Amino acid sequence: MKYETYGEYDPRAVAQTHPAFLTAWSALGSYHDDLVLLGGLVPRYICKHPTSLAALPHPATLDVDFGVSLGATAGQYGTLSTTLRAQGFRLSEKQRGRFEKECGGFTLYMDFLVEDGANPRGTRIVDDAPASVMPGVVRALATARQIPIEGTDLFGARQKVIARVCDAGAFFVLKLRAFLHRQQGKDIFDLLYTLLHYDGGTHAAVDSFARESKAENPAFADARYALENLFDGDSSPAAIKAAHFVFGSPQATEPEERKMRRLQTQQDVQLAGRMLLQAVQP
Repeated sequence: MKYETYGEYDPRAVAQTHPAFLTAWSALGSYHDDLVLLGGLVPRYICKHPTSLAALPHPATLDVDFGVSLGATAGQYGTLSTTLRAQGFRLSEKQRGRFEKECGGFTLYMDFLVEDGANPRGTRIVDDAPASVMPGVVRALATARQIPIEGTDLFGARQKVIARVCDAGAFFVLKLRAFLHRQQGKDIFDLLYTLLHYDGGTHAAVDSFARESKAENPAFADARYALENLFDGDSSPAAIKAAHFVFGSPQATEPEERKMRRLQTQQDVQLAGRMLLQAVQP
């Protein structure tokens, strides 16, 4: 679930995603080699987060997204659905193909994404769980980082895990492809934040993206098209929609400081697009 602006994300609901991820990852031990964390929770684990009030707000999400191998199975140790049901996650009756769980008075969703090598969209059954087809998942699995993560799960248990998390290059490809197809500002916000605050530094993040251009990532053509056509100037769709996500619609009475921060965000998006595109030029 994505909202139009950052301000619509209730921080109490956002706070449930980290415990939910720990709950699911700890339970799905038999699948770890076939799973990678994707989506809006990724920046939490691969970025150094600034505390300055002038910085972009920390990314927010209400979903836990996993990339999964098409042939994933736990063998004799149950199935994806039965394992998640034991943790309180159920297939949603309203959101087809998604798992859900009530967490702290809010509904949190969990999705599985898979690449089948033939189709750019659709749904496949992995083990016994529905997974949405998404090109680029195989590269996310192949380049996943092993990151130590700890915290309290949804049951109040303290968990320490080594999780497979999507790295910057594959993450940027997926976010650019998503923006090309749905033009939601949150996708570009997540990309910009990660590019600026990647724990290995901005240049390492750009280099990681450049490697995707040579790795036969089937989502890369869409990512490049987005960079070439949706980042041209500080009034481009990417720049305007990312700034709108952070600050909402411009107001005639908007304080000058907020106007300047909005413009800075638009310019940062333009620069981010230029950096990524230049990195993959022949």
